[in-house]
Amino acid sequence: MKEKITKFFQNGRGAIFLLFILELILTMFITPNKYDDKTFLESVTGTSILSYVGPRYYTWTSRFLIEFVLCLVLKISKYLWILLEALMVTLVGYSISRIFIKEDKKQNNFMLLFMILIYPLNAMNSAGWAATTVNYMWPLATCLFALIPIRKIWDGEKLKFWEYPLYTISLIFSANQEQTCSILCGTYILFTILMIIKNKKIHPYMIVQSILAIGSIIFILTCPGNYVRNEQEIREIFKDFEMLTFLDKFSLGLTSTMGFIIEKRNLVFLLLNFLIVVYIFSNYKEKLYRIVALIPFFSILLFGITPSITNTVFPYFGSFRELITSQEITLTAANSNNLLNAIPLIFAFTNFICMCLSILLIFGNLKNNIAILVFLVGLASKIIIGFSPTVFSSVERSMIFFEFAMIIVSILIWQEFIKKTDKQEKKVQRRTEAIIKCAGVFQYINVLLCILFTQK
Repeated sequence: MKEKITKFFQNGRGAIFLLFILELILTMFITPNKYDDKTFLESVTGTSILSYVGPRYYTWTSRFLIEFVLCLVLKISKYLWILLEALMVTLVGYSISRIFIKEDKKQNNFMLLFMILIYPLNAMNSAGWAATTVNYMWPLATCLFALIPIRKIWDGEKLKFWEYPLYTISLIFSANQEQTCSILCGTYILFTILMIIKNKKIHPYMIVQSILAIGSIIFILTCPGNYVRNEQEIREIFKDFEMLTFLDKFSLGLTSTMGFIIEKRNLVFLLLNFLIVVYIFSNYKEKLYRIVALIPFFSILLFGITPSITNTVFPYFGSFRELITSQEITLTAANSNNLLNAIPLIFAFTNFICMCLSILLIFGNLKNNIAILVFLVGLASKIIIGFSPTVFSSVERSMIFFEFAMIIVSILIWQEFIKKTDKQEKKVQRRTEAIIKCAGVFQYINVLLCILFTQK
């Protein structure tokens, strides 16, 4: 028995199991009975789930599967949600490890564990713990799990017969959410094309998954409830939304993303840019490379982490921060002659371009650069929210896909960083590791305190 347990925890599985225990501890203190959780639970009490969820396809949303699962879990027991939520976060960790970590699984999985702990899980309480997690965390987990076949097929691994239904069910569920559906559809189509170019043939399962993802997009776009909901949200939340052009909505997605990062002092963004700065300064002497790496790092540091100190010494930095975090359209055709109105867009564009350039520099080239692809896919998943009237009201929870994309890029950079064996670099690696682990521990405690205070 001892040998079996030891074997189970080998190859980094211990870190994944620890992630499950830590998340289970957090969820044990939660009772999902507030906000939307309360609404869903009351709506299916004493009646069938289908009688409530079914009509919503015509009046509110295309998330039929997600809402059915949410209602079913709430109706059965809160303990089922507690267990499944812990398992879903664990599935996120397992899937990232399976797809993106190849060497030294034990060390890298533990680093991944602390990076995941840096994610502000309290964001999943914005509309009720169960409603938000089932709509965002669970699609993220199943989306990542549904991407594992791409890695296996690309590497020439054979899929076991029992894996096919698991990956397919995961894709169908996660594709019921608009952002994850876009991620799955784009990723499967892209890698289907790349595999045809690489191998002159394609695995049939890639075709099946691609068709299901495209079918899910069609299901979402043809749902009458989405149009009803969109019209109502425009009337109640964003009355001028229909006046915006495509470019207006794109820039709104860009500026709202950067504004949220600064406003919420986003630690995941800080983590990624901290690793970028450490790597660039350790491996490059060129001043231009270092300046490009420092721009996003100092942006979050000056305007996000230490604004009170910065604003006291430089008062107009506070005015600048208010401008870039403003929850409104600052640049329009009517005021485009004033450079001040273009600053939020310039600021956001500059930061994201600098991050892309740094990632390209770290991994050497554009070809086979999975890190830049992950970053751009994550960023795109957030920018598309600019095409919804809920661009400001749903910003916190809808950031999850971009934040985990940044976590994935962070673990990829970390794996590149620890390849360096120089004595001085090893010293920097140990200090960097200590900082990341401390940040993960403090964020975990912060989330635990949030749960304890809000569950009174």
